[in-house]
Amino acid sequence: MINITFAHRFSTYIGYIILGLAFGLWAMLVPFVKDRLMVDKAQLGMLLLLIATGAVISMFFTGLTAAKIGCRKTVVISTILVIICLPVLSVSSNIYLTGLFMLLFGMGLGMLDVTLNIQGAIVEESMKKHLMAGFHSMYSFGVFFGILIITYLLKFISSSYAAFIISGIIFILLIAIIPAFLSYGGDKPQKIFIKPTRILFVLGMICFIAFVAEGVILDWSALFMREVRNIQPEYAGYSFSLFYITMGIFRFIGDKTAEKFSTKSILFASSITAIAGLIIMLYVPYNAASFIGFTLAGAGLANMVPVTISAAGKYRGNMPLSIAVSAVATVGYFGTLIGPSVMGFVSEHTNLTIAFSLIGALLFIITILSRGLK
Repeated sequence: MINITFAHRFSTYIGYIILGLAFGLWAMLVPFVKDRLMVDKAQLGMLLLLIATGAVISMFFTGLTAAKIGCRKTVVISTILVIICLPVLSVSSNIYLTGLFMLLFGMGLGMLDVTLNIQGAIVEESMKKHLMAGFHSMYSFGVFFGILIITYLLKFISSSYAAFIISGIIFILLIAIIPAFLSYGGDKPQKIFIKPTRILFVLGMICFIAFVAEGVILDWSALFMREVRNIQPEYAGYSFSLFYITMGIFRFIGDKTAEKFSTKSILFASSITAIAGLIIMLYVPYNAASFIGFTLAGAGLANMVPVTISAAGKYRGNMPLSIAVSAVATVGYFGTLIGPSVMGFVSEHTNLTIAFSLIGALLFIITILSRGLK
C-alpha cells in the first residue's frame, strides 16, 4: 500500500468531474443522435443497450485490471477511449458505425467509473473519512456544468462542434492530473470467485435500482420535456441540469450526513424523497412542477450510490476492496445503462409517463431492501 496524499484525493475529484462531463455531453447528444439516425424510441433503446453491453463487458475485468496495473493506467486507457468515441457519435449518421462506437463508449465509461470508485474507496479507507459522497458530487457537478456549457454552445454552433470542445476539455483535465492518480489498484484476489456476503448482495441490488433511475432521467428527461411538456429542445436540458445540480449539492453535504445517520436511514429517506419527486414531475400537469419534480428526485437519488459504494468497502467480508467495490459498481452501473434501454421499449408501447412511473415503483423496492441494513 502506498502513502495516500491530498494529491490522490484531489485527482479523484477531477476524475469524477471528467466522468460527469462525458455523461453530460452524451445526455445532450441523445436527441440529436435519434434525429440523425431517424430511429424510433424502441430502436434508440436497442442502441443504448449496446452502451450497457460495452460497460458490463469492461466492468467485469476492471477490478482485476486496476489491481494488476493500477488506477492511473486504467483511468488513462478508459478516458482516452471515451474521448475518441464522443466526437464520432456526434457526427455519425450510419447506424452500424454509431452502434460500434456506442459499444466502445460504454466500455470506456464502465472502466472509468469502476476505477474511480476503486480509487475513491482506497483513499476513503486510508484517510479514515467519509469521502465517497463528495467524490460523487463532483460527478454531478461535472454533468451539470457540462450540460450548461453545451446548452450555451448550441445557440451558436452545432452539437458536433460542441462535442469536440467538451472532449478537448476532458483531455486537458486528464493530462493535468495523470501523475496524481494512484499507481496502486488494490490487492489481487487469491481466488477467481469469492462468494459475496448477504449485505454486499443487497447493496448491489440497491445500487442497481438507484442507477436505473439516474440513467433513465439522464437519457430520457429531455425527451419527456419535449414530447410530454412541449418544452423547446434548447431548454429541455434544464430538467436534468436541475436534477444534477441538486444531486451535486446534496452529495457535497452527504459525507457529513453519513457521519450522523445510518446507511439504512439514509437509503429509506432518500428513496421516499425520489419517489415524491417523480410523482410531482409526472402527475402535476405544469412545466414548473416538472422542473420541481426533477429537482426533488435529484435530492433523493443523490446519496444512494455513494452510500452503497462506501458500504461495499466496509462490508466486503473476505473480498479484496477493489473486487467488492467493482462488484457492487458493476451491478449498479448495469442499471444505469440497461434502464434507459428498457425505457425505450416500454415508452414505445405505452408512453413516457407510464415508463417513468415504473421507475418510481422500482425505487419503492429500496425502501424495503434498506430495512435489512444497519
